[in-house]
Amino acid sequence: MKTLKISLVLIFAITICISCKKDRKIPDTDITKGLHIIDGKYLADKCGNKVVLRGVNMGNVYAANFGIKEIEEIAKTGANTVRLVLTQQYQDWSNGGALTNLSGAKIETAIAACLSKGMIPVLELHDFTGTANVAADLPKATQWWIKPDIKNTLAKYQQSIILNIANEPDNGSASDASYAEANINAVKALRNAGYTCPIMIDASNWGKDHAFFLFKGQALMDADPLHNLIFSVHAYWPTNGAFGNYSDANIASNMTALKNTGLPVVLGELAHADIQNGLTYNINYRLLMKLCQDNEFGYIVWWWGFNNNPGANNQLSMTNDGLFTGLQNAGKVMATDDVNSIKNTSKRICP
Repeated sequence: MKTLKISLVLIFAITICISCKKDRKIPDTDITKGLHIIDGKYLADKCGNKVVLRGVNMGNVYAANFGIKEIEEIAKTGANTVRLVLTQQYQDWSNGGALTNLSGAKIETAIAACLSKGMIPVLELHDFTGTANVAADLPKATQWWIKPDIKNTLAKYQQSIILNIANEPDNGSASDASYAEANINAVKALRNAGYTCPIMIDASNWGKDHAFFLFKGQALMDADPLHNLIFSVHAYWPTNGAFGNYSDANIASNMTALKNTGLPVVLGELAHADIQNGLTYNINYRLLMKLCQDNEFGYIVWWWGFNNNPGANNQLSMTNDGLFTGLQNAGKVMATDDVNSIKNTSKRICP
């Protein structure tokens, strides 16, 4: 009888220890049922096919009717993704431009429009772009994603979306250590809140510092309980710029270094130029497109353009009327004309 009691105590103790090791806040889920990262190396769809993102950024919060018409036009390029620009409040042009809190229901209209055309919605929060205090502001972004209205809506699309925590949440003042810590804390908070979808993290220094991922990318991936992260570089690397010059050799070296990490990489913003202090500095975007194709990196062009709000268009708009037929100059090259354009290299995910 004494032996039996000891055995029961041991079994109970082992059971307790096993339970303690499990983070009960992270839901038991098979992430392979939707978009997911395989072996910490690349994005795949639910069929296990490698997904190389090819698409366009869309400024939904600046568009009339939240950019639904523009999403339909983007689909004509063959894009497999749209990065949706979101802010906590936006001017609702259907209500005279009144400042309005962004709701889960409004976001859902854009998600549904993307999915109906076979495109992956990448949701990004734009409020903290260029912050000087990532430690204070990234938690604010995280808390917005965790708000019941937002979280409950996105929970319905976990298998189909990518969540980009915050757009460029550093102005270059954060150290690698502090920027990594802020993002690790954000990822853990989102996982504890129940998010299982792939999470996208922008590089430091306005998204431009690819080297951050060379030094901290693997640590970030290891810190995610689901190992389900994508690393986004915003390649504003002009040939001759006010804040740095990037020769073709520099660009090739950067891309090779990113490839050698073995991590899932996307150029979350790829543009034909960098606008600095109102001046335009050209970027060798064709080379970047080729290197993305060679290295199986995704790229998402900044940005499409607007149909019913033409005042929001600028030098980087691919189309000045928000229509596919309005594609012009570099926008047309990136969308359809180049051998490495969206049209010529994009593959849709399995339905």
